[in-house]
Amino acid sequence: MEKGEKVIIAVVILVTLGFVIGAAAIMPTMMEEMHKPESCAKNCHEMKPFYDSLQASPHAGIDCHKCHESTGPEIFLYIKEMTHHLEGMSKGLSEGKALDEIYSDMAEELERKPPTTEALTKTEACMRCHSTRKQPSVRISDPEISCFKCHGTILHAGHKVAEYHGYWSPDFEERECVACHSEHDIDVKEETCKACHPPEKHP
Repeated sequence: MEKGEKVIIAVVILVTLGFVIGAAAIMPTMMEEMHKPESCAKNCHEMKPFYDSLQASPHAGIDCHKCHESTGPEIFLYIKEMTHHLEGMSKGLSEGKALDEIYSDMAEELERKPPTTEALTKTEACMRCHSTRKQPSVRISDPEISCFKCHGTILHAGHKVAEYHGYWSPDFEERECVACHSEHDIDVKEETCKACHPPEKHP
């Protein structure tokens, strides 16, 4: 083997070792940083509206990972979302879009399919906290929602939303909580009921 080849191999090995050691050194700091909600908004502009809505909700200050729980090692979630971020930026810039428009498009896509959707939307994820504190009331009623003018109260846990098949969603089985509550804006509004019970389809 020529001396030049040995030098090149040695340089490649040293650079690789430096990268691995450097990554291992910063990994704990990065993992800790990524568990802060403000880091999501700071590192990815398209996450800003979700951070703002979280801070304005009863879940303000809660670690995003409490709900957006990765089903595997979290580093793979970060890599996947970073790749998605770069793809969105590249696509938008190649189409000649302004940054604000690119961020808006990416935020809309995240709204349709948030990270770790499977874990996020399961009722069991909500009940990890809500079975011991701020437990759901047995019956619900809200004078600001017109439905309650005729339906005095509705059984909370007994509401058959999981069996609903029709207007806009085929099945809410095991996802009863998110059928009416989003993870950020948890308030049930007039349009929440109408999503499944539109006036024109009222029995």
